[in-house]
Amino acid sequence: MFPQMSLEEFKKRHGYVIDNVWYPRVTSIVDMKSKPALYYFYASAENYEVAQQKKNKAAREGSIVHEILEAIVTGREIIVPPEFLGFKKGFEEFLKNYSFFTKYEWIEKRVKHSNYRYSGTFDMLAEINGIFSLVDIKTSPEIYDDYRLQTSAYFYALNEEPWLLEKNGRKIVLPRYVEKRYIFRINQVQYCEKCGAKKILRSSGDKIRGGDPNCEHQFSNEIFADWELKEFENPQEDFKGFLGCKELWEWAYRDYLKEIGYL
Repeated sequence: MFPQMSLEEFKKRHGYVIDNVWYPRVTSIVDMKSKPALYYFYASAENYEVAQQKKNKAAREGSIVHEILEAIVTGREIIVPPEFLGFKKGFEEFLKNYSFFTKYEWIEKRVKHSNYRYSGTFDMLAEINGIFSLVDIKTSPEIYDDYRLQTSAYFYALNEEPWLLEKNGRKIVLPRYVEKRYIFRINQVQYCEKCGAKKILRSSGDKIRGGDPNCEHQFSNEIFADWELKEFENPQEDFKGFLGCKELWEWAYRDYLKEIGYL
């Protein structure tokens, strides 16, 4: 079912070592869930190699956007490439609409859940309108249900062991429990001047949403920001789904996990 790899490669690809104990990574566990949108992406590509190239471009774009947004909120100077100015504009619009506070110690940090034995690296913690919240940043065309599983895992880990771990091993104690979890989705778009269709500008290939499918689109030259902040409620329900994924993940990789001593 899965490509063979050495035990050390498996441990590195699928988990973290924290305090000399290996824990599986949240994103690896969530990948066990079926992803229809991803399957469609691969099926519609010319071939697997082209699909992988597009996927890598999207990942690189996401990394750059994360870096830009993190620089803005921490006051770090950064030169934003012209092709990413729409993301900067969108995030600045968001900051005008919400009371938002974060700091370096709350960004891109690792967490673990000792009881359920998993770990992961979240995007950001912040006070949004005064409420201490988990924020996951996405540049996807829409917000997918899969994100509920990933954020619930971070949410429960943060509230089970309210401290963060830096790469050098230093622990950062949180001021209080995390109350909410959000997805902040941001894109750069152009609009059709004839039918209003939205073209999402992606380095991996533009995507058109809405409007008249029969229209001979004439998209404006101006680039707009398209963003939304979506709260996920019912963390208990989502965490139950995450644990279901984890159980299946453990079954799929049982031979490796037995050798590690995890099972």
